[in-house]
Amino acid sequence: MAIETALLMPVILLVIMTVLYLFFYVHNRAWLTAAAYEAALSGSMEAAVPDGNSREAALKKGNELGDTGFFGSENLKVQAEEGKKVQVTYDLDTFSVYGGFRSHLKVQEAVKVIDPVSWIRKVKSASESIKGE
Repeated sequence: MAIETALLMPVILLVIMTVLYLFFYVHNRAWLTAAAYEAALSGSMEAAVPDGNSREAALKKGNELGDTGFFGSENLKVQAEEGKKVQVTYDLDTFSVYGGFRSHLKVQEAVKVIDPVSWIRKVKSASESIKGE
């Protein structure tokens, strides 16, 4: 029994460590996807403000959300681009102590810039034309 346990224990530990690193990878990816979308949304809302800088707002929110520590990760970089859409990109290097396995995580999210005043006017005119029929 002791010999069987000694032979199986490395395999069991390898499976447990692999599952744990997979959980942390999925957690980091989900967190960064939500953070990128929220930062892009923040930049999109800033684009509607007169003299607003959507890129700076997205970078500020992206850096704020990216400051939380991620287990087993390093070199977090945030990039933001503006245009018809505000796009936020996170780059993250992850590493594993067990086996020296390295992976790279890149998440991009984009939000279309909408002018809320013109949007509300379009919706209001559409509802008035429906009521007028």
